[in-house]
Amino acid sequence: MSNATRVVDELLGLGTAGSHPASAAVGVCGPNGKDVSVSGWAVLPDESGSGGEAISAGMMVDLASVTKVASTTTLAMLLCAAGQLDPSAPVKRYLPRFTAAGKADITVEQLLAHAGGLQPWWPLYCVTEERDRALDLAQDLPLAAAPGTERRYSDLGMILAGHVIERIAGEELPKAFTDMVGRPLGLDARFGPVPARDAATSADSDAYEYAMVARGVPYPVPFSTANFSGWRDHAVRGEANDGNAAHALRGAAGHAGLFASIDDLLRLGAALIGGEFVPTAVLERFATSSATEQDQALGFRRTTLEVQGQPNTLLWHGGFTGTFFGVVPNAGLVVAGAAMRLHGTLGHLAAARTAPAGPHLVTSDSIHNVMFAGTRRAFEQASNLPTAG
Repeated sequence: MSNATRVVDELLGLGTAGSHPASAAVGVCGPNGKDVSVSGWAVLPDESGSGGEAISAGMMVDLASVTKVASTTTLAMLLCAAGQLDPSAPVKRYLPRFTAAGKADITVEQLLAHAGGLQPWWPLYCVTEERDRALDLAQDLPLAAAPGTERRYSDLGMILAGHVIERIAGEELPKAFTDMVGRPLGLDARFGPVPARDAATSADSDAYEYAMVARGVPYPVPFSTANFSGWRDHAVRGEANDGNAAHALRGAAGHAGLFASIDDLLRLGAALIGGEFVPTAVLERFATSSATEQDQALGFRRTTLEVQGQPNTLLWHGGFTGTFFGVVPNAGLVVAGAAMRLHGTLGHLAAARTAPAGPHLVTSDSIHNVMFAGTRRAFEQASNLPTAG
């Protein structure tokens, strides 16, 4: 059994009856070549056992927050390398509106490191479904913490980092990604919506965010579910699961909305650490620990993997739909995975009206731990272990 196949089996085994991921896809690319494995359902069969569609190796998945590194951080590195983006510059240089209530000195790198003090989450679609107005609202919301004092994971911060990129590039994220990343690297990856036949199902419905708005948990918000009329009570396939991306930002944002296959992610990761597409010095700057948390870099999370007594830095990010993407620059190793934990497990809006959505779901942390273990095995199987770094 290959390492990727083992990881797929472990991902599909997470949870209990009724909560197992509908499908899993995993790829590893490194010194020993490429290893890709997929299993499960892109569309689950109905109760009679018919109508299902198996996942295939080339099928895209909704990357969710992996968009933060696969698109936003990648584009930021390219613009930095071209001298068009200074990560240490204040956001207001690129977004003049972003100046009120203690925001004038917040820098782009603080947004990328989740240290800008912005709100973690806000259902912009409860106020507007117009993209420009939603981006203005994201800039105008009050801060949740003093900038530069702590890491506070923020979708809003990455939404604004993506908008900075749009202002510099002079085009919206879908075109910027295709022009600067997708086409040069020969990727099929792109922002949604994508044809349903090309993607695995992301979720059963909008039940999770519906419950978040209804209960104000984990983030209190001054809205009810009646403030938005576009709740999806059907399987989400080929369009972003994330509510702000799908309902307020036309499917494309700095925090979510990108679709890609496992092979796309392996190719992207190899380019990021190859030294030509992104200069090594730029990658090293973005890979450096932030001032507020050792395990947070610019865009990337950082984890040290100990293999035969040698520490190796994994730069990675996960996504709410069950996705994972990581690179180990000094080892030439790329890992990518998806365990579609919201399909067949989340249910419809009716359930979210009477009970919290999600307590039974396979957790993101459990998916990450399986991916970390698979990455360690990839090291152990390599013929030449990397030096410490």
